[in-house]
Amino acid sequence: MPRRRVKSQLKSENSPEREWPETVVGGKYVRILEKHVKAFREESAHGNRELFLDDVFILSLLAFHNPTLRSLRTMEDFSQTRQAQKYLSVTRVCRTTHSDFLSLADPNRLKPLLDELRGQLSRKQVLRTESADLNTLLQRTIAVDGTFLPALADVAWAVGFRNQHAATKGCRARIDCQLQVDCFVPEMFVIPEPRQSETSSAALHVAAGKLYLYDRGFCGYELINAHYEEDKETPGGWRDKAQFVIRYKPEGANSPELKDAVERPLTEADVQAGVISDRVGYFRATSGSHKVLPVLLREVVIQTEENGKPSRLRLITNLHDVLATTIGLLYRQRWQVELFFRWLKSIANFTHLINHTKEGLLTELYVTLIGVILMYLHTGYRPSKYLFALLSTGAGLDEIIPILQRRERERDLARKSAARRAAKKSQNAE
Repeated sequence: MPRRRVKSQLKSENSPEREWPETVVGGKYVRILEKHVKAFREESAHGNRELFLDDVFILSLLAFHNPTLRSLRTMEDFSQTRQAQKYLSVTRVCRTTHSDFLSLADPNRLKPLLDELRGQLSRKQVLRTESADLNTLLQRTIAVDGTFLPALADVAWAVGFRNQHAATKGCRARIDCQLQVDCFVPEMFVIPEPRQSETSSAALHVAAGKLYLYDRGFCGYELINAHYEEDKETPGGWRDKAQFVIRYKPEGANSPELKDAVERPLTEADVQAGVISDRVGYFRATSGSHKVLPVLLREVVIQTEENGKPSRLRLITNLHDVLATTIGLLYRQRWQVELFFRWLKSIANFTHLINHTKEGLLTELYVTLIGVILMYLHTGYRPSKYLFALLSTGAGLDEIIPILQRRERERDLARKSAARRAAKKSQNAE
């Protein structure tokens, strides 16, 4: 293959540009990121590569904003149209070359752009709840979970899904996500090692000062231990590195008991919220891989409903200075990561992987993360299912923003009305 030719020479050897039959969304973002895109240009060491990260990134970013571009073939067709050629330096992104490129790509090259966009995002005002304590906690709260994507059975890095259905075993690949709940933006994507559990993967990515929310699948002692660090001032002592709220099964159902438990008094707000128990104590375990650190844990049990039937929510945490009600409200925020996965699979259509290597999948996930942050920065509103649904209609951002503003005013009025009703109800109860 010859060295990279200029675009005008390539154009003369190909058919005229075509018109994409649908409205193309996202071009404004490409122009905003122009200086960053130029930094992605890197000549090949062996001198025969004609496709580079800048063109792949631009095409992937446009595909993120346009629901019809969800396969290598449609992306190849789109790359030859007039709308795409405004931003690309090649006349066609061949699907086979595109696939080979993703297998060789280094996703870490996108991190400087991610860091800068995160810095801009941190200066944005984020919607808060009515509770001051909860607002403070949400600023550092991360919801953690994993999801499975259909993959070929011979994908080397795939993590098999362990359940009773043999037909699905080994045929799905897992990605783990850490989501900032206050702004609905992923903090991190992780592709685990083969046969690595969600608990083990999460334990490796605990950052100091954060507050993590975990579902029932994350209940190993290894994960609890990862939230502590040795206290050098106290021999044999441990101190919080990060904080957590983990949902555990009820005691006795293959779930550890809280030993030496001491009851904490419940407030009136706790009782009204359905809290039936608030205790502190310790987990005891055998030596070896099942050893848990001798740290004081808190157990909050809340009466709730699941599928219309009474149920009890058992939460284990190392948050000792907030109300039990706040612990329950925090755990409810874990649902944000489920909503993100739902969007990722339905609107972003990540059920169809265009590349089956770790590098390719991470590159596409990073582009998705960049796309989400850009929408937040440009619209001034937290990305939501409603925003993504509007974008999937093909409408431009200039058309969408007035609709979002009206919708946000309606939601704000609804929240204030609900707060007034709750206050009035509380006064009548007194």
